Amino acid sequence: MSKILLVDDVDLFLELERSYLEGYDYDLVTASSGEETLQRLDKIAPDVLLLDYYMPGINGDEVCRLIRKNPHWQKLPILMVTAAGKPEEVQNCLDAGCDDYITKPVNKQDLCDKVKRLLGTVQRRSSERVAVKLPIQLQEGGRLHVVTAKDISSSGVCLKSSTQLEENTTVEMKLEDSDGELLSLYGKIKRTSEQAEDGYGVYFIYPDQKSKKLLDRLIRSKKTEQLQKDGVDDRLSHRLQTLENECSQLRTEQDDALRRIGELEQENLDFANQLVQVEDVNNNLTNLYIASSRLHSTLDREETLEIIKEVVINFVGAEKFAVFLFDKASEQLHYETGEGFDDSEIFPDIPLGEGIIGETAASTENYFYKGSISEGSDDSLAPIVAIPLMIHGEMIGLLAIYRLFIQKEQLESIDYQLFSMLGEHAASALFSSTLYGHSERKRQTYQGFVDLLLK
Repeated sequence: MSKILLVDDVDLFLELERSYLEGYDYDLVTASSGEETLQRLDKIAPDVLLLDYYMPGINGDEVCRLIRKNPHWQKLPILMVTAAGKPEEVQNCLDAGCDDYITKPVNKQDLCDKVKRLLGTVQRRSSERVAVKLPIQLQEGGRLHVVTAKDISSSGVCLKSSTQLEENTTVEMKLEDSDGELLSLYGKIKRTSEQAEDGYGVYFIYPDQKSKKLLDRLIRSKKTEQLQKDGVDDRLSHRLQTLENECSQLRTEQDDALRRIGELEQENLDFANQLVQVEDVNNNLTNLYIASSRLHSTLDREETLEIIKEVVINFVGAEKFAVFLFDKASEQLHYETGEGFDDSEIFPDIPLGEGIIGETAASTENYFYKGSISEGSDDSLAPIVAIPLMIHGEMIGLLAIYRLFIQKEQLESIDYQLFSMLGEHAASALFSSTLYGHSERKRQTYQGFVDLLLK
């Protein structure tokens, strides 16, 4: 049984990782800090290490560097798991010696696939490869090579080069997609040939959302070209040689075949998109179930607010957000807690109707920015998402999100569902903890009177 060490300072996220990996017959062990990881590593002796990047004390990249200095653990597979997704942070993790990288909110299938790959239980060529002949600029250790891709898939590429690279070398590759747009990917050398001229295989490390789309577009384009070449052209050539008098009919068949190829490619793409959407929904529902269980596990108001912060950071992937509570007497929203703001930044109370936050609170309707959200917002009154926290038809507060870790262009329908459902659970948990707090204070007051009377 493979042993996996899960390291994160947030108990809620450790619980999520456990839920994703429990069905695979792994021995799962947890640690809550970098210091604990280093102290217990020899005793635990894991087969794979899942390491959070941002932690109190020693960050994950420094833990990785210290582990790699130990000859016994130089080949330990390390997967960095974090809310960070900026290129410089990805490069920092790779420079520290990690084998792969995944960002929060974590997709279950992606996490399980990466763990299997690091354990060596994934079959080679697990995703379909398409034959290509593409020039690629490859950079490793400060050196630049020009190589040729022999075939490519969504998970890796086979490169032909006269220069042999060592196993597990981290490389950065740059190539152009079918529309001439630059595609940049990180990878690890995983399969090498005894003959340098035969080239080597590379698997991709954490392509961001934009790179994934460009990569998929490139693969679809090359696959279509291959289908046209191997299918339609061969049939056309054969018929022209044997049936000269059917030229006219053949041209018609060729046109029909090309149209059908396009239709099939679109049908395959639509079906693939549907599968992705279903997987995303399942992933979000799982995340929400774990988050809601945690939210409703306490009746302490301060602890509830801290759990809301953990959920918004780790499950929603928000880098900058604020939670406001509504004061009925003044009819204003008061900043209660948040993340991503400067220490000197002070939120004024927001009246109903003022700015996007005030207008959203007054209407009690969810707000989602319709344009590009890749840069986020630094205007305290104009978040990209605003969710009124409603309970029994009354607003008790509002969740405002200003920036996401994930670099996406626009919010999608699945985001609307996730934010809306999260708002409902957050409102319920806040209402319950606030009500309990009031009841507890009254109980203590009455108890005080009783104690006085009995003296």
